[in-house]
Amino acid sequence: MQPENSGQTREVHALRGVATPRKNLEQYFHFSEFRPGQEEIITSILSGRDVIAILPTGGGKSLCYQLPAVMSEKLTVVVSPLIALMKDQVDALEVRGIRATYINASLDRDEVAKRLRDVSGGAVRILYIAPERFASAGFRRLFEEWDVGLFAVDEAHCVSQWGHDFRPDYRLLATNIAKLPQRPVVAAFTATATQEVKQDIVQGLGLMNPEVHVRGFDRPNLYFFARAKLKQQERLAEVVRLVKSMPGAGIVYALTRKETEEIAAYLRQHSIAAASYHAGLDSSDRTRVQERFMENEFRVVVATVAFGMGIDKADIRFVIHAGMPATLEGYYQEAGRAGRDGEKAYCVLLHSGKDTSLHHFFINKSRTDMHQSGKSRDEIARALDIKYRQLRSMGSYLEASGCRRRVILEYFGDPAAADMTDSCQGCDTCLQYQWQPMSAGIFQAKKATDSNGLTDTIGETVKLYQSGAAPSGIAKIRSLGVSTVLGHLLTWYVQGGDFRIAEHLTVEQERLILAAMARCEDYTRLGHIKANLPEQISYEHIRMVIAKIKRMRL
Repeated sequence: MQPENSGQTREVHALRGVATPRKNLEQYFHFSEFRPGQEEIITSILSGRDVIAILPTGGGKSLCYQLPAVMSEKLTVVVSPLIALMKDQVDALEVRGIRATYINASLDRDEVAKRLRDVSGGAVRILYIAPERFASAGFRRLFEEWDVGLFAVDEAHCVSQWGHDFRPDYRLLATNIAKLPQRPVVAAFTATATQEVKQDIVQGLGLMNPEVHVRGFDRPNLYFFARAKLKQQERLAEVVRLVKSMPGAGIVYALTRKETEEIAAYLRQHSIAAASYHAGLDSSDRTRVQERFMENEFRVVVATVAFGMGIDKADIRFVIHAGMPATLEGYYQEAGRAGRDGEKAYCVLLHSGKDTSLHHFFINKSRTDMHQSGKSRDEIARALDIKYRQLRSMGSYLEASGCRRRVILEYFGDPAAADMTDSCQGCDTCLQYQWQPMSAGIFQAKKATDSNGLTDTIGETVKLYQSGAAPSGIAKIRSLGVSTVLGHLLTWYVQGGDFRIAEHLTVEQERLILAAMARCEDYTRLGHIKANLPEQISYEHIRMVIAKIKRMRL
């Protein structure tokens, strides 16, 4: 659809590069192959076509605009509503030698001015901004002078008032794009969009005859479980049971701020390291929780939707909803935070009767708000119809007697739903899972390994290390905690890999750790060893010594 443009014709240019996309993929991102759908999207962008790309969380959306940016001499502007994610992505790009920066509300005025000068002076290849930045007249004046080759809109469903995370500022983007000296390629990315939302994205962003790329919504590494009509205390007990039965770190979502704090406290009472996260915390506290979660200091973050898209941790092993979301789009977006590294992960919905009542209250409140804002009766009726329809779809997922994965795929119009077999072997109904109080927990399945016994995600870490990246750099590139990366490298080391432990562990540290281990009956209990060591010796140092012992035994 052609946007209005004050009578001016804007020429769409193609992004040009000397090297091939695959060569740049290997040089800058250290991948030998594209993920499904990525190469087609990148080819469309490089040929000068507007794009709307719908890829599941973990499908590699960011590469689809980062790689064309590397291949272009022009500036790429990325609009994202995720302040925390901006810094993570810029850090990862800088580790790869790609000039990038971000501008958002976390920076003071002087720093913003400095970064804008860098952009205007050509020192930046990729600029991340929040949509609200266009509210600044000063920024708009500068923006209109830039030579922008690609304008990428992440989380593009936010442009749709029928989506689950509508942001009014997204509606202003098309007007500002039209004021550029030369119209750039515009690419919209989202993980979840119904047909209705997709059409709204095309119209709201003024996309010109876009190529639409939809990669299947299915994520085979995610396992879906749901349990209905629990009492509040039953739900709390089930959250604890599930967390204790599953490996790794995870997120527990709740509907209210108060519930996040109550559930986090309950988990701590049961010896599970947990913190709450919600919009009521000040920014420094939210940042602290995110950083400690990234480094695995907290095993669980209990959060409202405020945490939804702001975390970029690839090795989340489970997402538990202790409260039913209002829409299936919202649920799949949040559940999709699990397993972005491709390893097996669990998505569990625990419903209570009060969840549905709370959503009916919110819908009725929205009726009053729309009436007070002057919307017509027809507009209000249409909006309420959509909200109730979305809530019914969420209920259909919860109460499904058949495959839950099929319910999700059919909702998003994925044609793969028609080709599914009778059992996906990846949800509680297909697995005939029996919910029992304090049962053994959700079953575990063997992880896919290569011929050396390493999982795919460990293998990717090893490749980056062998290419010369330091553990801290690998952590930024792969959206993992440094402790997780070191764990991958130590697993590889035990099996004969060339991880250079001496670069991270001194002879004196090793001597002290061995002495502390000699005083402990069971050296697998790291807390007992750590208690007998100086504070500057970390758990990672202890694990390095244990890895050396294991390798010698093998």
